[in-house]
This record gives sequence, structure tokens and C-alpha cells, in this order.
Amino acid sequence: MKKKLLSLISTVLCLCVVLSACGGPANSDPSSSASESQSGDNTQDKTLTIATMTETTTLSPLYMGVYNYSMCTMLYETLLKYEDGEVKGNLAESYSFNEDGTVMTLTLRQGITFHDETPFNAEAVKKNLDFMHSNPQYMACPGIYDIESVEATDEYTVTITYPHPYYGYAYDFCWPDVGGMQSPNQIVEGDFQTVQGYAGTGPYIYEEYVSGEYTRFVRNENYWGEEPYFDEIIARYIPDSTSRLQALQTGEIDLVYGSSMISYQDYQQATALNGVSGAIAEKDTRARDITLNASSGPLVDAQVRQAVSHAINKEEFSDGLTYGYERIAEMPFPEGTPYTDIELTESYPYDPEKAAALLDEAGWVMNEETGIREKDGETLNLTFIYDTAQDSLVSSYATLLKSQLEKVGIGLELKGSEKMEWYAEMMAGNFDITYWIGEYEFSSPHCFFGAMPSMTPHTFSLSQVDGSQEFFDAITAVKQTDDSHEVQELYNYLINYDLGNVIDIPLTYYKDLILYNTDKIASYEFSDVPAFFDVSGLQPAA
Repeated sequence: MKKKLLSLISTVLCLCVVLSACGGPANSDPSSSASESQSGDNTQDKTLTIATMTETTTLSPLYMGVYNYSMCTMLYETLLKYEDGEVKGNLAESYSFNEDGTVMTLTLRQGITFHDETPFNAEAVKKNLDFMHSNPQYMACPGIYDIESVEATDEYTVTITYPHPYYGYAYDFCWPDVGGMQSPNQIVEGDFQTVQGYAGTGPYIYEEYVSGEYTRFVRNENYWGEEPYFDEIIARYIPDSTSRLQALQTGEIDLVYGSSMISYQDYQQATALNGVSGAIAEKDTRARDITLNASSGPLVDAQVRQAVSHAINKEEFSDGLTYGYERIAEMPFPEGTPYTDIELTESYPYDPEKAAALLDEAGWVMNEETGIREKDGETLNLTFIYDTAQDSLVSSYATLLKSQLEKVGIGLELKGSEKMEWYAEMMAGNFDITYWIGEYEFSSPHCFFGAMPSMTPHTFSLSQVDGSQEFFDAITAVKQTDDSHEVQELYNYLINYDLGNVIDIPLTYYKDLILYNTDKIASYEFSDVPAFFDVSGLQPAA
């Protein structure tokens, strides 16, 4: 399940909800801080101005998504975190399971308060988890959704009971945009549409929102962790990519973060400028993936799906669109993801001649005049739908895919739209191909497969593929065991079934990027979950 997935599900569930911007009166002018920054007196100016592509009106953990990842970890923190390839303590100092894997015990840190001065303790955690696990948007996270009961054993100990063991329970508590602890005062029990302010335990406190302009955060003076350097952070709303880069160059903003706002071309251009530097994460963030609808039109035929895969030259995506920064993907999971180092039983590498032969065998004859194949009076035209704002390269990926498929006689209509329209069409099965971003290292492969029975485009596709019921049964089985050998065997089957039937075609592994003004920032160290901006990774300029 894509986190992206979770925020999209939330959007659909709350289709008719209009969120009101929260915040007090505008009592500061961020432009004055920017002017101070340009004066060169960095010792006095401890305001950081960052760019955001959308207005920050949805800062509740219920509505966190790619568009506000730069602010997520400033406000909220998780009970556990993913670091160095394993799950470690965070707001919870430690965790453990009973012998049969059905009871999880969390030992909480003491002396922490939420931004509204409410104590962080077992009762606060219980209220958060009781609220979260009843929310259908968390269905793909069994660690949260499958909770049977939560007990505050004492002031700083929480006991969680599950119906069965599952190897991935702890991983589900590492989602920065899912498992963020919020003040109990924000929670309206049973109401997943109401937002009552923004109060977490993070290093910065939500202070002010000015519609169409900016959101301001101030340093949490009572923060339990390492004290952040900057007194305040201003998130300025700049939807246009060119304008963001210009603002960075002039000093109006200090930082731009994330692959949704920075393309590799942007990165190359910006880092060539005086006073601007940047970094690209070494770790792969997630896989860029396309999902084929095997229940739709020509793609019902496995030969046509195989032909699509053979027609795709992944090197052109990597070299042509990402300047070689993104590695070619053979799996829809980042390298190092548990249980995914397996041998594939089937593969469909770039081979346009093989693609053409498969289409010939399937009865699709090339029309030399149109360049598009035909069969029984039908043209081989497919529809590719995507969210235009999903990431900075999605439109370029769509255009290149169209060009490659047309070379073997497959027409491709491109339908880019805003998120809600795209998701509604996808969940209605009104597509042949869609753009799908895989999971993070800590959330794969269990969230990737866990959402397939009901919440992703795979639901439609798999309904027409032989053996799909066995496939769905395997997904259920893997969510009910913590036996590592059994888990590995199940993922061997699930991954090979998905890729062997050409339901998913991984393209490249995208990386996250940062650009910053060197007058304010000296360097940045990415976290182990690089999609999320981490203020502790900033090294201020001397």
C-alpha cells in the first residue's frame, strides 16, 4: 500500500469534506525574514524558508501525503522508526512481542509533551491507536488496522493485542505520515473528517497560516530530542517549478525538497548556479511502476501484456529522463527490502522484435497507414491514466511510454488529471495502464501486496488472471504468520505471480533530492526514509 495509497484512500472517503485552514492572525511577515537572510547576517537570522507546491491546509496525520512530506516530521513523530535496515524505538523506547507473536508491548519515553502541553503517555497512545485502527484507510497496515485491543498497562506502558501473529506489525508503526502521534485533544472519536488543530511532539509547532501565501512553524522549546537550529520555518506556497527555482536563486526561499517538486533537470540547472547546492539520496526511495489492467480490453490477453513489457526500453527512462541517477528496476521494491532478494521465474526484457511477434501471434495486424495494429475491426489503442502532480517526472514518463509502445503498433492515449479524478477512474477500473509508485523499504513488500485485494488497480487486473484466488489467499496467509521461512516462500510466489503475469512493470527506482541556498545551508544528510524531510539532517552554514 502506498502511503500515497493511504492518502488517496483518505481523499476518496472524505470526498465531500472541505477542510478549513486553521491558525491565528497573521502576526509576522516572512518577507522580512527573507530580506534579513539576504543581508548576510546569518548569525542573527535563524529563519528557514522552504517551498511547498500546495497550500498547507491538510497537516493532520489523517491527510498527510506527498504534497506536505516536507512538514510531516516537523510536527509529528512515530512510536517506532526504520533505521539501518531495522525497526527501532522512537517515541517508544522499545518494543517486544510475547512468545506467540500476538501481544506487542511498547515502553514509552517519559517526560514528553505534545505541542498543546498535553502529556505524552500510555493513555494518549491508547486514544491515538483506538482512533486509528477503526479507520478503513489503514486497511493495508495490519499493525494498526488489525488491533483487537489496546491497554494502558501503566503510565508509560502500552499493550496491544492482535488476533494472530504477523511479521510486519512493527513495520507499520514506522510510517511518518500514518503513525504520527497527535494530541488526544485533536481526536474526535469515530470522526475521520474533522481536524481540530495540529499538535504533535515534533521539533516544530504549527503557528500560523496565511491563505495563498505561507504557513509558519516555530521551534518547540520543550522538544525531547536534539534542539533544532532554526527558530522558525516558513513554508511558502509556490506551485510553479520555475518560480521555485527563481525564488531559491534570489534568496526568497532557502530550500526545496522532494522528488515531487524537483526534477533531475531542475537539479542540474539549479546546482550550476552560484549560491545554490544540493544533494541526491544514495538510497532508492521507491519504484516507478506501471500497472496493467488485465480485465480491460486487449490486455486480457497475456501475450499483449507481455508485448507491452518487451516494448519498453527502461534504459531510455533512466538515461534520458533521470540523467542516469535512477537505476533500472526489475522489482517494484527498493534494494534491501526484506524477502525480495529472489530469482524471477519469468522476465520480459526490452525486445521490440519479440513484442511484434507476440502481437502477430495474438492476431493484431499492423495497419501500415496508421502505424497502429488492428484485430477484428478493433484498433489496439490503450489508455494510460495518471495523477499529473504525483511526481515531477510523471508526464515525461507518460510521453516516453507512448512513444515506445507506438513503435510496435500499440496506440496509447494519455489522460493526466488531478488526484481525485485519477483515483476515482482507477478505482472504477476505467483504465488500461496506470502509473503506480511502489512502497518504501520498510513498507515493502507487505503493504504493496496487502492492499491489492481491495484498494489498488491490481484488484481489477487480477480478477481475470488464472489462479487469482490462490494469489489472494497467499496475501491473506502472509498477513497471518511470523515464521520467516513461510513468509519467504509466500513472497517468492506472490512476486513471481505478479511480475510473471505482467500485472506490474517496474521502470526505475526514484530518488529524493534537495536544493538549498548555501548562504543558509551547508549540507543535508538524508534519513533512512528519504522521501520525508528531516530537519535534523540539516547542517547550517557557518
